[in-house]
Amino acid sequence: MATGKRFPRDLFEIENARNLTRDELVATFVPTKAFRRLLSAKNHVVLGSRGSGKTALAKALSHDHLSRLDDQMSREVIRSRSFIGIYVPTKLEWVGGLRNKPWQSEAEKELFFQWRLNVATCMAFLTTLRSCLEAYMPNKAQRAKVEAELVSEVGISWAGHSSTGNTIGALQTFLEDIEYEKQQQLARTRALGHLRDGEEPVGIGFGADLFVPLRRGMKLAARALCLPLDCTWLLCLDEAEFLDEMHHRILNSHLRTHSDNLFFKITTMPYCHYTLATNTKVSLNVGQDFEYVYIDQDPVVHAGHEGVEGHQFAGAIFNKRALVSGRKYRDLSLREMLGGSVLLDSKRAEDWGPRSENLSLLRRYASRETIERAEKLSVNQKEFMDQIGRKMHGALRLRHAVATQTGRKELTVYSGDTMAIRCGDANPRRLIRIFNSFLLAAKWQHSPGRTAVVRLRPNVQTRILTGFSTSTLSRVQSEEVNGPELYEFLKRIGDYMHDSLHNEPLTTDQISSVRVDRTVDDLSWMLTKMAVGLGLLFPNTNANYPDEMPEREGTFRFAYVLAPHFRILPRKGKARKLETILRRHRGKVAPAFQGEQMALAFLSGDED
Repeated sequence: MATGKRFPRDLFEIENARNLTRDELVATFVPTKAFRRLLSAKNHVVLGSRGSGKTALAKALSHDHLSRLDDQMSREVIRSRSFIGIYVPTKLEWVGGLRNKPWQSEAEKELFFQWRLNVATCMAFLTTLRSCLEAYMPNKAQRAKVEAELVSEVGISWAGHSSTGNTIGALQTFLEDIEYEKQQQLARTRALGHLRDGEEPVGIGFGADLFVPLRRGMKLAARALCLPLDCTWLLCLDEAEFLDEMHHRILNSHLRTHSDNLFFKITTMPYCHYTLATNTKVSLNVGQDFEYVYIDQDPVVHAGHEGVEGHQFAGAIFNKRALVSGRKYRDLSLREMLGGSVLLDSKRAEDWGPRSENLSLLRRYASRETIERAEKLSVNQKEFMDQIGRKMHGALRLRHAVATQTGRKELTVYSGDTMAIRCGDANPRRLIRIFNSFLLAAKWQHSPGRTAVVRLRPNVQTRILTGFSTSTLSRVQSEEVNGPELYEFLKRIGDYMHDSLHNEPLTTDQISSVRVDRTVDDLSWMLTKMAVGLGLLFPNTNANYPDEMPEREGTFRFAYVLAPHFRILPRKGKARKLETILRRHRGKVAPAFQGEQMALAFLSGDED
């Protein structure tokens, strides 16, 4: 796709990768470390909260997307034919069809799951096959000839006859018809209790072992396209949180088994890879049979306190969408529209002079120990800025702004491009919604040859970010399972952090995380996991174990998106024990514990 191509739709209004066309996703996709890590001959289970980009990653790995990405590594993969990806969505209606059947036995349920997944993977394979033909056979006449021969061979392999047509489109229609006929046959069988006399099961070929029809199609394609022997196929199964534990066990069995040149990339939400068990006697071994890839990375943790990496990632998301979403966005930058952040941007030593406002605020709001420490460090400007100035600036400014807010006076401190990016938590969907909220409020100046944005006033930005923060928290109440309990849980945590910042003497560390240990009760741990799935709590990871999800103990950072609502600073700080926080505001959290998988099932829904 040519750089700079524009689309008729404003892509700032479309934050879900499922609703983007192939070309729209390709034009706006930002390759990340996780993306490059997944382009490998390994099995991976990708973990990420809602809106973290799992679907975009899985789609980008597919050949019809990868072959169009403007990315050097992707171009080399396509040129060398080293990886061929197949994208398979696990649609909600598809899974509903698995659950809403009166199965007579567990075995019958498993067989139908395998049948449907065989059909789904074969359908997805055909999309990849068309992309491969286009990429590797530029001669249209030769391509049509190979397509006809290959479709005939695949059709005979899958259906037992060659009447499936001689084009990929015809074979896709055949699969759609087979799936519909299978549903009709199941309905008749349920009504009659048996097949009609002389009636054979529909789509017998897809009743083979899981992925056998797909593997046969891959072998036939490899011959026809002369793929190298070391070519690796990647099967990208998206949104596995929709599936049941039994389905995960079946998939795990294939992760455990030697897969020749087929490797799995399975996306799901944190704590929604329901089991490591397989249909063999041996469970999965993490690190040997597969690896987890956790994509909810905190840019501040991984790139130092300035969060440069996260800033670049968010900036790339904004710039790519601006480039293709309309002429007026062409030269727009976040800094031009929002300006800098008074709370988060780099602090200057001159802001801490003997008569500075910062020093006055320090004496007014800081603890005695912090003031004494600051006085001792004042003889060394570098040490003072590193240990006091950098850490205290934002907290002092925020506390003073809230303390002096009276009447109709609006806050202005939740403003600036750094603040907007920080409140997005490096979550693509959340960032796009925030950007769109600002763009809807923006005003434009028109001059010959250029349209420029009028910088949004800090109070307007603060109003927008606060409203977004409040609505993000409020939506939790409507979650199907334990929504009100989760809302109260998060509210208590946020209120505690607010009280710590605004009602207690300030130190160089503010409370921004909760610490969970083995004494945590079942409901609190369940709510913690649900909050992680929603991207409202983030486990603190480190460079040595970046993909390891804490189990009933660990430290979890409060989402930065909630900072404006609770008037706290979106900055990494100290952790306080969860039990201590909950004890402070001891209200009632309904003990409606409904079982782990059911309580996590609500996470499968889309974030409105």
